[in-house]
Amino acid sequence: MMRTSLLAPLELSADLTPPLPSARHFASRICDYNQKRKEQSQLQALMVNASSLKVLQHLQPSPFSEKLVGILREEFVKTLFVRRDIRRLRESLKYFDSVREDADALALENRVTGTWWSDVKDVMYDVDDIVDFLRAHSYKQRCCDRVLFSRLAQLPLDYRIARRIKYVNERLVQITMNSKMFVPLAMRSPQTLQRNGVSRYVAALVDELDVVGREIKETTDDMVQMIIGCGHQSTISVYGILGMGGIGKTTLAQKIYNDRRIRERFHHVLIWLSISESISETDLLKEAIEKAGGQSYQGKSKDQLLQALLNCITGQSIFLVLDNMTSSHIWIDLLRSPIERCADAHVLVTTRSRDVLSQMNAIHVHEVHKLKNMMAWNFFRSFRTEDEINVFGDIGSQIVKKCDGLPLAIKAVAGVLSSKATKEEWARVLESRWCYEGLPEEIQGPLYLSYNDLSPQLKSCFLWCALMPQNFHIHRDVTYFWIAEGFVKKEGSRPIQEVAEDYYHELIMRNLLQARPEYIDKGISTMHDLLRLLGQYLTRDEAVFMDEDETPPNVRRLAVGNAVEEIPGIQDQKNLRCLLVYHHDACRSVKRDIYRKLEHLRILILVGAGLQSIPESVGHLVLLRLLDVSCNEEIKQLPGSIGNLTCLEYLSVSGCEKLASLPASLMTLSTISFLNIVFQDGTGGFRLDELDSLSKIRRLLLIKLEKASPPASPVLCNKRHLKELGLTCTMGEEADCRTSYEDSEVKNIEEIYNKLCPSRNLQYIFIDGFPGDAFPKWLSSEPQDTLPNLAHLHFNH
Repeated sequence: MMRTSLLAPLELSADLTPPLPSARHFASRICDYNQKRKEQSQLQALMVNASSLKVLQHLQPSPFSEKLVGILREEFVKTLFVRRDIRRLRESLKYFDSVREDADALALENRVTGTWWSDVKDVMYDVDDIVDFLRAHSYKQRCCDRVLFSRLAQLPLDYRIARRIKYVNERLVQITMNSKMFVPLAMRSPQTLQRNGVSRYVAALVDELDVVGREIKETTDDMVQMIIGCGHQSTISVYGILGMGGIGKTTLAQKIYNDRRIRERFHHVLIWLSISESISETDLLKEAIEKAGGQSYQGKSKDQLLQALLNCITGQSIFLVLDNMTSSHIWIDLLRSPIERCADAHVLVTTRSRDVLSQMNAIHVHEVHKLKNMMAWNFFRSFRTEDEINVFGDIGSQIVKKCDGLPLAIKAVAGVLSSKATKEEWARVLESRWCYEGLPEEIQGPLYLSYNDLSPQLKSCFLWCALMPQNFHIHRDVTYFWIAEGFVKKEGSRPIQEVAEDYYHELIMRNLLQARPEYIDKGISTMHDLLRLLGQYLTRDEAVFMDEDETPPNVRRLAVGNAVEEIPGIQDQKNLRCLLVYHHDACRSVKRDIYRKLEHLRILILVGAGLQSIPESVGHLVLLRLLDVSCNEEIKQLPGSIGNLTCLEYLSVSGCEKLASLPASLMTLSTISFLNIVFQDGTGGFRLDELDSLSKIRRLLLIKLEKASPPASPVLCNKRHLKELGLTCTMGEEADCRTSYEDSEVKNIEEIYNKLCPSRNLQYIFIDGFPGDAFPKWLSSEPQDTLPNLAHLHFNH
């Protein structure tokens, strides 16, 4: 079998005008090529042997060094020079592996160390890019039929890669010299905290609302009685919960909001709105409409949304929670006017600012104070077993005192101790360093401690979540983002998605993510704003949530907030690995060839970005693993160049209502693991039988199935990796209104569902909108036999 080149084959176009070389020229080039290949193979045989790989395998593992060992084993590394320089690079990374744990902490306090460490991390990103480019281009060549020209182009491209690796090696040498000259020689001994991988121990989920002591229960009861005791009145009553960050304001507000008496008194309209600096007025109105039982749609103006909200709440009794209010303008300029139209309105506000409550004319303010010693201890005990308290109680009480009565700090430290099984480990937590001069005061102590105890993989995943907007709902899908970034470490033969889901649940167990209680599978979580602040501070030079028109140079990850009018100079961010745009039209006017310049992108999220089309240049993103263009209503087609994205694992086009078809090249991408697509009218659309080519599909969401045609034979039967299946038919705009289907249409839909026969490995089924009279046979007849692994079954409409 002929070997393939390192990089992409020489692209030929029908538009090229120069004449083709002569046959003699080709013959000469091929002879030269074959001779060089023979010599190269001999050199390779001499240099690559079992002993060299054995040495490499005994080095300290890290995500970067493991990648380098991997590519040395793979056949597409051809030349002696590439192998030699990769081995040199691998040796250099031993130093990086030995200091990376302490360097992060030292960089906070020492500016020189911080500069040096930033240079090291830049090189690590370069290494990651080189390895991924090698693999992506090699895979592309194996799929390419332009064999002759790719071979002719091979050697120059091999040497070009070698030069790039050589340059990285030279940079590492210089950085090492700088460390000897400028960085303190006495880098601290290894951290006293023992860093752990993902723990297999899962603590029982604690409802903190029930364990924070008698005082908060009494406060809840007092405030509920005050609210329901006011009776019906035409004026708005505002109540405030005041306190510092992490003190438990939201916890108290949730306790009141979920109280049975409140829900009985305001059973028509209860609205909870989490306020953040980045949320737009239109998004806030849409959320309020949905919470009030109405329907909001993309693209409506502020005036239209205000009218829709009025239609939902006028004349009603309403209980509204405004969580995390930092200023009063949201209330005064936006919400007060429609709320005044209610027959009876009570508003509960949580804030750190007394001025906000004064400007909102609060009639009662409850100030939340730090937990007293006994209450703090009881709160901590709720996260640990009785045996642990009996054995480690003396150390645990000292740890709790260092948390200074802050519930968030106690939860964070309890998360650290969840992976400590001995008294010695608890003592090391107590004696470890809790504070660093370089950190802002509000994220000192237990919060940084809880981060610092994570394994390198979990640290990366936690920091990535901090890139999300404030109060953002973090779905289980975030695991695909972590995989796309290369944060997840393979564990034997386990699917990498399962390992990533372990990471997600580990962060919840450690209280660094908070699972939303209404989701029994912990499928949606949030991050406390102080933990988000910690993550954003630690990655301030690499990852930016952009809520103002300014972007630092050399940023690797960029999320765009609603407050940003446009993204300035995005084409200059050539090292960008991740671009996130949610419900913002900032990308509508970007240049069509911009993706040629963003060649390092692994993740591209353009949800609700006002796009009318996806340019062909997206096909140049050969490293792209995750693409989400959902809720772009004007997109009519995806470019054929999407078939060039040979690394693509995740694609979502949900909400692209005018998307008539999918390119045929999409189904050639055997790497697809997550697919969310919408069917449309027309013979040129996507066909269900095309799903047979997706051998690695794990999560499949099919929308508007009433527009599909039944496949000739059952599909999905052999999809042994498929764990989650979502099936949706349109059921009308109102929640209680079914779209009217003719009998023939209903029969067609039932036939489609019967042909979507999943494998026995399926764990989740979501059926949203089903007008048929009987469920498909594979679901209705002895499902415990046909789907023995089914754990979650959701029906809606």
